[in-house]
Amino acid sequence: MRARVPQDVDLEDRLIYGLSPLRFGYLVIAALGSLSLWRVEAMPPWLRAVPCLLLVAAAAALAWGRWQGRSLDRWLVDLAVFAGRNFRLSLTGRPGRHELIVPLHAIAAIAPRRDLDAAAEERAA
Repeated sequence: MRARVPQDVDLEDRLIYGLSPLRFGYLVIAALGSLSLWRVEAMPPWLRAVPCLLLVAAAAALAWGRWQGRSLDRWLVDLAVFAGRNFRLSLTGRPGRHELIVPLHAIAAIAPRRDLDAAAEERAA
């Protein structure tokens, strides 16, 4: 007796609109988020529509979007892993290899200099 091995066991299940449960979840969460943004009545309707439409468009891109045969959420995960492994945030101000530098002491030193420069310009004028 011969048995046939299924060839598509590693594919995602397609449930609704050709989407997997995870990708359909992106749409559901974005729809709920846009509805909650729409219910904020402190802003006029035309101003509320912009973030609602952006949220739904981003969810549609995550749900149906593909680039080079891979879904966009996988690209974003790979980008986050790459950035986490190759860059680090440094608050010391000493540059090293692949560091994003936020020199807090330099930012604090700039503000008093601006005041001194403005006072010097006023004295010179």
